[in-house]
Amino acid sequence: MPFIVNLILFTIFSLPGFIQDQDAVFAKKLQDHYKTVNSISADFMQRKQSLLFDEPLVSKGLFYYENPDKIRWEQLTPSANYFILNKEEVIQFDGKSVKKSAGLNMQMSIFRQFIVSTVDGSILNDPSFEKSFQSKNGKMRISLVPLDKRMAKRLVKIELTFDEQTLLLDQLKMYESQEDFTEISFTNQKINTSIPESIFQ
Repeated sequence: MPFIVNLILFTIFSLPGFIQDQDAVFAKKLQDHYKTVNSISADFMQRKQSLLFDEPLVSKGLFYYENPDKIRWEQLTPSANYFILNKEEVIQFDGKSVKKSAGLNMQMSIFRQFIVSTVDGSILNDPSFEKSFQSKNGKMRISLVPLDKRMAKRLVKIELTFDEQTLLLDQLKMYESQEDFTEISFTNQKINTSIPESIFQ
């Protein structure tokens, strides 16, 4: 399982709120765009920085998403493993064996909701976060600071960086503290291409 799962468990999603002023224009543009997105595939690099480590832990792999409820997160290095969410089925490979289970537990449900709402920008409507937008060099960086005290004990902030032209999520950064964070960068992103059904089996 990726490092972000444990953090995501403390993210509580509420009813939609509203973003003010010019920031709402970008948020609406982003969400309107993703209404037309049926699939996403990308390479990812995940970097875990912590005071507990002498150097960052780095992993690389592949990410697949098919609207509305299929996700595959596959780590290729430093060790091979993956997990798949296919509707209500969970498939996990820990490097040795494959385990399948029917029905999503709370952990997987929250993870799927987090991934989808982050990719399509609908997390920007979540009133559980204080939001700030910064546009620079064609990138929109959005900081989300949790307002819930329980969540804030585990998560200082989330930073999302979108390409303002393509509206693709380039980077997701989750801060457990100012020194400890998990950073995931996405490259070679493809939208609305055909993904073989075998990817989610």
